[in-house]
Amino acid sequence: MTLYKPMSTQNELVVKSNRLIEASYRLGLVEQRLVLLSIVLARETGQGLNAVDFVSITAVDYAEHFNEDDLNNVYRDLKAAAKTLYDRDFTLYDTDKKTGKPEVITSRWLSARSYVDGAGTIKLQFAPLIVPYITRLEAEFTKYDLKKIAHMSSAYAIRLYELLIQWGSIGTREVEVEWLKKTLMVDKEYVRLDNFKKKVIDIGLSQINEFSDLTASYTQRKTGRIVTHFIFIFSKKPIPEPATKQETAVAKPVKQPLAEPDGKSPFHLAKATISPKTKADYLKVRTGEEIELCIERANEYGGEQEKAGKPVRYGALYRKAIAEGWHEEKAQQKAQQAEDTARKEASRKAAKDAQKADAEKAERSKIETELSAAWFSTLTGDEKEAMGRAFLAESNPVDAGLFKRKGYDCIGFRFFLKRKWLESNQPKQ
Repeated sequence: MTLYKPMSTQNELVVKSNRLIEASYRLGLVEQRLVLLSIVLARETGQGLNAVDFVSITAVDYAEHFNEDDLNNVYRDLKAAAKTLYDRDFTLYDTDKKTGKPEVITSRWLSARSYVDGAGTIKLQFAPLIVPYITRLEAEFTKYDLKKIAHMSSAYAIRLYELLIQWGSIGTREVEVEWLKKTLMVDKEYVRLDNFKKKVIDIGLSQINEFSDLTASYTQRKTGRIVTHFIFIFSKKPIPEPATKQETAVAKPVKQPLAEPDGKSPFHLAKATISPKTKADYLKVRTGEEIELCIERANEYGGEQEKAGKPVRYGALYRKAIAEGWHEEKAQQKAQQAEDTARKEASRKAAKDAQKADAEKAERSKIETELSAAWFSTLTGDEKEAMGRAFLAESNPVDAGLFKRKGYDCIGFRFFLKRKWLESNQPKQ
């Protein structure tokens, strides 16, 4: 797949209307990222964002900004997210200018979408109603850098981050629990407060604290016995001081993964690009042999998912496999395969040896028959008649009848003759 050169990650300013931030909508993680990346790219290219022009996003753009590895899977995810985003809508709450009554406005995010498969590119055309809320640079707009949320894997974390920095200069924000549920459109999904806090609030704040420029926590306020409000407390993290020249000089470079004894890297089976730093991190927790087994098992699982028509992100799959120790299952599988192979090989060898023994026995019998016939031809007439009488003396009626008809060519007599010849050639005790 031919891909374009990634955009610069400098000056990645995202500007969204506070009314849009507080609007009711629900987007998946990749959909959220598509909207934010569209804002950034429209600004970087100088094209701006409007309701006419398409915003082009390549798989490389997305991978570069959000630290993804597998470009093929990234493009597949972008296509899927563009489709679902096209079907999504959002709701704004306003006041009708003529009547002064509350007005509820619903609009789609996109007017159109397109794919350019040969270039790994999708194109988005935003709906007219949404454009003003994400383009105007006015006082009520919230501004932040895309890199502040690039590592977040929860769509709720991004929404919570936006809601907090909207009040960034104050450092606290109190919101009604039910309002927040409806804004995130999870009021029907998380009816119980404990589930809402565990699945949305706690995960969101954990990622905000880990990845963004904020430190955040929250408390609760009750009305009677019921928790009705969350109070978020947040502040900017201190900016780390730049390293001194001396610190920079003694900083050790990241060690590159060493090749295995057979000359192969433990990552040689990977279907996604893995950065040197990530490889080094993996080798801190797993041996090279364990990593290779983890990747091999992840490839098998990914192949099963692809056959079922499901998208697979191999970079993320490798992280999961190595973290959870999928090598153990693969090692057991290989041990069982080796045992089965050894058992089958032993069975094949035994059958081959038996076949060889039968062939040798048949050949030996043939030679003995020929030698006994040659020996019989050297006997005198009286000796031959004596041999015939001896055969009849010990034969059953059937063999005796055949001998009377065929004489010395009777097959029974041939076996008898071979036995007598063998007895005459046995070493004397």
